[in-house]
Amino acid sequence: MDSTDQIFLLLITIMPALGILFLFVFLDKFVEPKKYIIATFVLGILIVGPLWIFDDIILLIKGSPIEYNPFMRAFFAAAFQEELLKFCVLFFFCVRFTAFNEPMDGIVYGTVVSLGFASYENIFYVYGAESFTNSLTTAYHRAFSAVPSHAFDGVIMGFFIGRHYFRKHESKINIYFAFLIPFILHGLYDWTLMEESIHNNFMWLIVAIELWLVIYLYRVLKKEQLKKKSEPEKKII
Repeated sequence: MDSTDQIFLLLITIMPALGILFLFVFLDKFVEPKKYIIATFVLGILIVGPLWIFDDIILLIKGSPIEYNPFMRAFFAAAFQEELLKFCVLFFFCVRFTAFNEPMDGIVYGTVVSLGFASYENIFYVYGAESFTNSLTTAYHRAFSAVPSHAFDGVIMGFFIGRHYFRKHESKINIYFAFLIPFILHGLYDWTLMEESIHNNFMWLIVAIELWLVIYLYRVLKKEQLKKKSEPEKKII
């Protein structure tokens, strides 16, 4: 693979995540400070470290259902820890940003942290392929599946975290939905890939469901955002 091929491969690997990131960042009525966007994106990359530790621990548990059962592996060797770590970044760091001052910010930062992780994961899988052709195939496939799926799960998580902090009069279950819904959708997505008896079309069904939820939740917040004044809302931590 020559330098031109490497540059092209890098571009098609990172551009899907960056494209979705800029879309959600600039669709926000009140654009977030760049330093917070960059910090959140980097935190999304850094959660890979704890994930390696989780993976090593799971590998040590010989004979565990997680080792040989595709359903268990999809939900508890992938989706659970990935979504939990994204949740921790939002819950313990992002909500404390001074710029996190309206429900829509949950969607923005949820998307950014997810795409930080997705960018690293994309590089790992694309450059881990056996040939340039396989790398291209992986990059194109993930550009329309795994990367958007990560982003969509981040939107859903961020929506409910935003509701938790700015809509205290609503159900307290919002904070649980912030983790459970992305976890379930992510687990189902991975399961369709790991379980040989499930047709790949079911993977696209999961992505379509995620997209529908994202559009619905985004419209809910956009209507509220257009109605509110320019002053920041009160955040209750």
